[in-house]
Amino acid sequence: MRIVNRALTREVLASAFGALAVFVSLFFVVTLIKVLGRAVAGEISLNVVFTLLGLQTIKTLGIILPLALYVGIILALGRWYRDSEMAVLSACGVGLGQLLRPVLRVALGFAAAAALFAFYLEPLAVTLIAKTRAEEQGQFEAKAVTPGVFSEMKRGASGVYFVEQVGPLEGQLGGVFLSHEHLGRAGVLLAQEGEQYVDAVTGDSFLLLKHGRRYEGVPGQGDYRMVEFERYGVRIEPQQAVNYSAGFDAMGVAELYERRQAEPRALAQLHWRAAKPIAVFVLTLFAMVFAYTNPRQGRFLGLFVAIMVYFIYSNAIGVGNVLLIQGKARAAAGLWWVHAVFLVLALILLRRRIWHRPLLPMPRWPWSAA
Repeated sequence: MRIVNRALTREVLASAFGALAVFVSLFFVVTLIKVLGRAVAGEISLNVVFTLLGLQTIKTLGIILPLALYVGIILALGRWYRDSEMAVLSACGVGLGQLLRPVLRVALGFAAAAALFAFYLEPLAVTLIAKTRAEEQGQFEAKAVTPGVFSEMKRGASGVYFVEQVGPLEGQLGGVFLSHEHLGRAGVLLAQEGEQYVDAVTGDSFLLLKHGRRYEGVPGQGDYRMVEFERYGVRIEPQQAVNYSAGFDAMGVAELYERRQAEPRALAQLHWRAAKPIAVFVLTLFAMVFAYTNPRQGRFLGLFVAIMVYFIYSNAIGVGNVLLIQGKARAAAGLWWVHAVFLVLALILLRRRIWHRPLLPMPRWPWSAA
């Protein structure tokens, strides 16, 4: 029996980590596209793209871990059913109930990891994301310049700029086009080079343009003029401090517990975090049920039902969380009623699967007895 338990544990872990790698890769690609889109728009600098990407991944791992184990168990046991290994084990006196113990041991490890992410690493990631965004808003806009793209000026100024290339040193620009207003007059600046500097006396930030021209005035009017310059400084308006409030997502467990009676969101956040490790065990029982493969029905029917059960369960948790936030659900019930309903359903289905009974018993018609 130890050999069987080790083989099952090894295969479940291999399938679960494979599914985890796939889910993380998909999330990584989707998040990378979103973050790069913000970088191209000039909202953040390219230096923090991978930092935000890593923090967003950590923030989501608590949700991905239960799903990865769920899929891993279905794939591992499903292969055993298809290769008739379960039939051989059943003939040797090893049933599905005896395989539950090694699977629950694996689930215990995944539940511990999900709890670590939900109660500690995810709030830390949310805090760091908020801090990174606040720091980005307080930095000079040239650090977020994307060469070859027309971008609107931030920091309360109206205008458009274009940069051909960014130099190797921080703040160095090449081939600068800048359209903005100065003293109530619209103007266009073209410069070969540009860089940022801070005045040592006043502490103000300036964008210093070198070797260029300024075209000022309204096209078609006589007061239109052109000025050549060697050095031209554009003052950068100071950005007001932006306070990104991470909210209850970044609070620690102790603070949430203290505020759970006064703030429904704090109570909902506690139950939301606890739902992730609890979901590992509930989904493990469902995976043991739906891993069964009937050669006459095909392998995709059970997988389709398993996916539907996962979405119903996760959506029920989401609905219960919203009810807690709105104060429409009892605080004592929390999200426990959702877990209890699905746990009882999983135990009933697993019992029927162990005793080789159909999951949905068909009613007997009067004429079928004859």
